[in-house]
Amino acid sequence: MGTELKETKTLVLKRVPPGDRWVFASGNEQNIYPSLTDALEAWFQYNGDTQFYMDARKGTIEIVKTEEIEVIKPINKYSLYGEM
Repeated sequence: MGTELKETKTLVLKRVPPGDRWVFASGNEQNIYPSLTDALEAWFQYNGDTQFYMDARKGTIEIVKTEEIEVIKPINKYSLYGEM
């Protein structure tokens, strides 16, 4: 048995053209923020996350959550001659 880190990306903000306008990706909130700074501050106030990952080409902001999961490794059985 061992542990492994599992990372999951979650989309949190999307850019709304034209310009530097942003909305929450969940669609629950209808506010359009006039700048990336305002959108990041709103997300911080809403969820408390402080590390963001930006994909400028896609116009998205994601957060990455890391959790530790247990991994059960199979027991390898060998014969007297080292074959499985």
